[in-house]
Amino acid sequence: MEKSDGEGIREMEKNTVYKENIGIQDRLGMMFSGANITLFIVIAAFLTYFYTDVVGLNPGVIGTVLLVSKVFDGISDLVLGNIVDRTRTAKGVCRPWVFRIAVFFGLGIVMLFTVPDVGNAGKVAYLFIVYNVSQTLIYTISSLAVQSLPTYITRNPAQQRELYAWNNVGCGILSTLVSGITIQLVTRLGGDQKAWVLVAFGYAVITSLFLLLTGMLCKERVNPDELTNSEEKVSFWKALKAICQNKYWFLVLGIVIVGAGVYATSMQMHTYYAKYVLGDVNIAGALNSAYVAPTLILGILLVPISRYISAKRIILIGVSLQLLGCIMIIAAPANIKILTVATIFKGVSQCCGTGMFLAMLGQAIEYGQWKTGVRSQAMMVAANGAGQKIGNGVITAVLGFIMSAIGYSGTQEVQSAATMSGISGIYLYIPLVLTILQIVFVLMYDLDKKYDTIVRELQERA
Repeated sequence: MEKSDGEGIREMEKNTVYKENIGIQDRLGMMFSGANITLFIVIAAFLTYFYTDVVGLNPGVIGTVLLVSKVFDGISDLVLGNIVDRTRTAKGVCRPWVFRIAVFFGLGIVMLFTVPDVGNAGKVAYLFIVYNVSQTLIYTISSLAVQSLPTYITRNPAQQRELYAWNNVGCGILSTLVSGITIQLVTRLGGDQKAWVLVAFGYAVITSLFLLLTGMLCKERVNPDELTNSEEKVSFWKALKAICQNKYWFLVLGIVIVGAGVYATSMQMHTYYAKYVLGDVNIAGALNSAYVAPTLILGILLVPISRYISAKRIILIGVSLQLLGCIMIIAAPANIKILTVATIFKGVSQCCGTGMFLAMLGQAIEYGQWKTGVRSQAMMVAANGAGQKIGNGVITAVLGFIMSAIGYSGTQEVQSAATMSGISGIYLYIPLVLTILQIVFVLMYDLDKKYDTIVRELQERA
């Protein structure tokens, strides 16, 4: 008879000995680490709109810049992930990087909007430089440190899921605020570039402070050298080879890429769809809030739920609701109430995905050590982030190319009928296709059934 998720999780924890025990300070620290999402939200939801409608650049040019930048971004993930893995200090492996990057994180947000008046070519060059500094360097280091931190706090899978759930709570709070009030704040402050800079500065102060609190409150208890019976630092190429032999890393990567694609498409197109198809740009704020609000509410509920239900099942439930939401949007594309409910369903999926895919990646880390003998926690997270960013960059670039091909221009108050139809097509159908792919990847993941045996064998080896 097949065991339920709760029975399987409890039996695994009973038969597997874990030395670590998280405290309230770790939970609070991981909640504050949700500040890391701010830069991602700013870029995913508002950067393209800002550079087309405020700065005046062509969306195709912006897409090209972001696509080229994602190649550098992906490479930086791998290189910096290996550097983080090789870090050994009295504070641990990840915490030193959280402290180091906190102030620069806020600077990265502000730089994106302080575009000088140097002509279109100069503005494109500026976008390329500041995007790569803020995203390729600053955000990459911050994400690696924050997302790898729970695997250095504890090896207990239930405790890891709980820490990631607390991170999801923090992400939900800031996602709701940033997505829901940014356009309104900018409008009240005048709607020009100065208004965007002022709003960005406010976000910068908050996020830098929260990341400093993360570094102060969390405590690393897992010594990677003890787990491998060696103090040898794994080389970049050895770690990369081990990752390429990990089939579950590829599955998690697929889940993340298509999920990020749904998120990027929805968040970017909310503003365009609201402004030109629905006739009111302020509706975008309501849709953004509907998308991220479930992260705040469900993020809290995932803390107890994750103790009894596997990460795979949680994500599968969320993606199923996302599919329903996509169908509802296609069925009633101009009904604001239905659009809002459907967007909430998509937001539930986003919350389940961001809250649990890292727990699945944590399982893939143990599988990788079991299969290859190589343990590279931060680089595993980095490799996943690299694939996610490159995939997300491709999707963002494709959106830019499509917007350019359908004749969109941010300097025009009225768009052509073909442009309006193209905006609708992007918003309605691309998320549906990506959702179907995501369901396929989730169904292929079966590591949760093997995980308890793998951990016990690793303990016997050690």
